[in-house]
Amino acid sequence: MYDIADILRSLLDQYTSPREAEEAFARMLEDDNSLKSEYKEWFHARGVSTRKGYQSYLDELIESRDSIWENLNE
Repeated sequence: MYDIADILRSLLDQYTSPREAEEAFARMLEDDNSLKSEYKEWFHARGVSTRKGYQSYLDELIESRDSIWENLNE
């Protein structure tokens, strides 16, 4: 079983741009059918299509990180 959120966070930390991370993740999905299946299930459970799932997760993560910084600055 994969933790999709951990994989996406790891890729975003590893690559210099979100686009590069998305491309790396797409390659991972092409190479691993079980990861692809879990990815689809994970986003389906969140009510997001797999087509927009990565961007949705990225927006959510950025918002979360911004919130952390806002709380630290207060």
